[in-house]
Amino acid sequence: MYHPRLSGSYYEMGFKYGSILKRVGYRAPKVSEEMRKFAKECEVEVKRVFPEILDELQGFADGCGISFEDLKAFFLSLGSEKHDSCSIFASSSPYPVLGRNYDFYYTYKKYAETCLTMPRNAYWSLGNSTIFIGKEDGINEAGLAIAMSTVYIKEFRPGVNWFIAVRAVLDKCSNVAEATKFLLNVKFSTGNNYLLVDETGDVAVVEASSQKIRVREKFEESFLVATNHFMHPEMKDAENIKERPPTSTRRYERITEIITLNDGKVDTELAKKILADHKGSVCSHVKAIKLGTLWSFIALPQEKRALIAAGHPCKAHYKEDKRLKQMLIKKHRKNKVFGALG
Repeated sequence: MYHPRLSGSYYEMGFKYGSILKRVGYRAPKVSEEMRKFAKECEVEVKRVFPEILDELQGFADGCGISFEDLKAFFLSLGSEKHDSCSIFASSSPYPVLGRNYDFYYTYKKYAETCLTMPRNAYWSLGNSTIFIGKEDGINEAGLAIAMSTVYIKEFRPGVNWFIAVRAVLDKCSNVAEATKFLLNVKFSTGNNYLLVDETGDVAVVEASSQKIRVREKFEESFLVATNHFMHPEMKDAENIKERPPTSTRRYERITEIITLNDGKVDTELAKKILADHKGSVCSHVKAIKLGTLWSFIALPQEKRALIAAGHPCKAHYKEDKRLKQMLIKKHRKNKVFGALG
C-alpha cells in the first residue's frame, strides 16, 4: 500500500499529490459523455455539501497536467462498481473500536493507499482508499472513525458517492452526532452503509440510498454490524435484493454471533480474530473471480490509533500507522508554543 502525506489548503494538497503521480506516469482516466453528463448533475450536490473537494481535484489536475473536466467527470461519477464483501463492526465496550475488511478485486491492490491528510482549517485524518483524494474508511484527530460498505440499490441518481461522503465526514465532523446530521443532509448517488464510532463510544450506522436515508443505532447491545445489505426496516424497499452478495447475510450473522458470545465486548484482539474469520467468509478469498480482502483496518478512537493489515488478515500482520498520532503531538506542541508567546 502507498502512504502519501498531504497538507495545506485543499488545492495545495491536490497539487502535491497530482505532482507525485505525474512523476510516475499517471494518465487521465477515459470518460464517456454519459459520465460527463452524470458528473455535471452530481456537481451541484457536491458543491453544496463539500465544495472543498473540487478545489482539491483542481489542484490534482494542475499538478498532474491533466484535464480538470475529465478528472471531475471520472471522480464524481464513480460508484457503480460492485463491492461484494466488505464487512464492518464497531463496539463501545470495553472501549470504542471499529473493525473493517475492505474486499474488492485483486487487480485493485496496486491502487490501495493509506493517506494522511492535514487540511488547513479542517480535521486531520488517516484513512484508506483505492482512489486518490477520496477515502473509504478512516479516523480523524477528533476521535471519529468511519467505514463504508456498498449496498446495491434500485436507482442510481445524481448526488454524492461514498468516496466523497467518507472524506467529508472525516474532514468536517468531530463525533457521531455531527456525522449523522451531516449524512442525513446529503443527496446520495450510491447505496451504502456508513458505520460510525467516536471516542465517547457512541455508535451508529447511517443506511443511505439515492431514495432515502435512515439511521440505525445501538440500544441494549454495545455494538453494531454492517455488511452489504440494509437492516433498517424502512430501507428494505430501496435495496435491489436480487443483487445482494450471497455472503452478506452470512457475514453479518457470523460477526454478530462472535461478538454476542463475548457478551458484546470487542477488544483489539477479538477484532483481529473476527476479521480473520473464514467460517463466515469475513476474511474473503474468492479465487474464482480473483476477489478478496485487500486490507483490514482497526481504529481505536480514544487513542487516535489505526492498525492496518495489507492483504488477508488471516496471514498479514497488523501494523500501526503512527503518522496521525505523531503529527497531532507536533501540532499540540506548536500550539502550546504560540499560546505561550501570545
